Amino acid sequence: MNKVIGLVNFHTSPEITPLTDNRPLGSTSFLGRYGICDFALSNLCNSGISTIGLLVKDHQRSILKHIGSMDAWLSNTKIGQEIVMYNEGAHLHPESNTDINNLRENDWVLYDSSIDYIVIVPAHLVMTIDLRPYLREHIERNEKITAIYAHVRSMVDECVGGKILEKDEDGYVSSTRLNDGTIKGAGDVTLGIYIINRITLVEMIHQLLPKNPYMVLSQLIVEGVKSEMFKLHAARFDGFVRAIDSFAHYMEYSLSLLEKKNIDRLFHPDWPIYTLTHDTPPASYGKNASVSNSYIANGAVINGTVINSIIGRDVIIGEGAVVKNSIIFSSSRIGDGAKVENALVDKYAILTHGHGISGAKKSPLYVHQGAML
Repeated sequence: MNKVIGLVNFHTSPEITPLTDNRPLGSTSFLGRYGICDFALSNLCNSGISTIGLLVKDHQRSILKHIGSMDAWLSNTKIGQEIVMYNEGAHLHPESNTDINNLRENDWVLYDSSIDYIVIVPAHLVMTIDLRPYLREHIERNEKITAIYAHVRSMVDECVGGKILEKDEDGYVSSTRLNDGTIKGAGDVTLGIYIINRITLVEMIHQLLPKNPYMVLSQLIVEGVKSEMFKLHAARFDGFVRAIDSFAHYMEYSLSLLEKKNIDRLFHPDWPIYTLTHDTPPASYGKNASVSNSYIANGAVINGTVINSIIGRDVIIGEGAVVKNSIIFSSSRIGDGAKVENALVDKYAILTHGHGISGAKKSPLYVHQGAML
């Protein structure tokens, strides 16, 4: 029986200042309930992968706080395990803080002979994907590396930072170029999801990494193709996927899930998205509360009006306050009569009585964590 390890790669997630100043994108709140990395973790778990590693780049405290005891995503609680993988030495040399060097620091993954295949999934993708058919195809075709890609309608707006693929008639990648957000039109773009034979990864590291010790995984794979170590097999994903690559996209993608057609494409009854649970009471609604087309998390207290918005845990919306087209992170306070529109209010922030803030739909406003306005 083939043995597989799944790795959630936090190194490849974009830095979205100021949202990620205090946290990585993977542990950032999503829909008032999840962390974004919950989708990657749940996809691995639901695909029957019982050993999962988290390749942590920075902000380790935020990740540890979110994952708690780490058993929420284990498909087998008896033999399964989740391991936080961290490169301590990279603090002295930040340029070496790459996903590949993290793996080298945690080299039991590379040299544990019981592992046959490594499945690597980015922490910032919002999607549900059954990885089993891709793994089965990879094994049946006797491939060394498989890259999973999506066909996007607008490369200017979707999967920016991924590699645009050109493929031959046999499904192998013939060339790649970076989707830098300036190339118009549709195209096939990698999602940063790879299935790699463990031995192949070891050979790449030994043979190719000495040329440039700061290469990341995607660069290492490109160099492997160029040196003819292997052919890169490409497999297409046709489901719902959002690669969060900017603050504006974080807002847009979050609020778009208030539409039922998008909810139905992302969430499936037989594919649960797991997360750390909190012992909080149900949301409370005052006699003058008015809520429409919104997500309200447990522990929230709503005394005002909420429209097309996402309200996190333990948020208080005061009497006469109006929150519209906005996201309020946990433990924030929106005072009586305050107005919030097209904005994200980060954790522990306070908007005082009657205060108003408003951004634009395409350029939403951000209120810093702990701010008082």
